[in-house]
Amino acid sequence: MNVTDTKPVDIITRIGNFNHTQAIGLNCLIFLAVREQTTVTYQYEELGFEDIPQQIVTLCDRLDDDALLDLAGQITFCLVTEKTAAALEEENAQLLAAQAIDDQKQPTLLSDY
Repeated sequence: MNVTDTKPVDIITRIGNFNHTQAIGLNCLIFLAVREQTTVTYQYEELGFEDIPQQIVTLCDRLDDDALLDLAGQITFCLVTEKTAAALEEENAQLLAAQAIDDQKQPTLLSDY
């Protein structure tokens, strides 16, 4: 693989608008390229992940294996962070809904005694 001035962060900024499926697909291409000692372009052509822009694939091929794995790690971190945030958001929404419905948690007034 060719090593140039391209860095993983350059690619991360370009894939900021990728959806979940595209991010996972790019990670698959990267891991397969490293495992099979091929290029990301080769894997892209072999698997036909057409939802990933060719420009991103070309940029990935400018990275060495360590940088590619770093990129894959950053993508994975973003995916896990997104999943965790969604789970926390759902949990908080459930707690708020339960509090709004459960009137037993309301403090009693002194005039009630």
